[in-house]
Amino acid sequence: MLTETQRTTLAAFADLVIPPDDAPGGTDAGAVAFVEDLLTHELAPRAAEYAAFLDTLAAGNLTLSPELESTPIFRLAAETIHEAYWTSAAGQQAVGFTVGG
Repeated sequence: MLTETQRTTLAAFADLVIPPDDAPGGTDAGAVAFVEDLLTHELAPRAAEYAAFLDTLAAGNLTLSPELESTPIFRLAAETIHEAYWTSAAGQQAVGFTVGG
């Protein structure tokens, strides 16, 4: 679905939204695969818009502006990164949540 450039941009964006520090960032938490899955299922109607957003980010070297950050697609993209992180094992471990322990 996404091009290699779009995947690379998505990974960089994921780490802008959830930067790696003492816990994994958005990319290490599996955000790229998570978002790609959403784009082929639940977000399929918005997949082209999401891909265009990634192209815009890539063209601007991931430079964020208040105008871009105020767009609905930016908010959707940031929300999908957060959803990817907090539903991942890394995100859950970051807040001390364990399953079956």
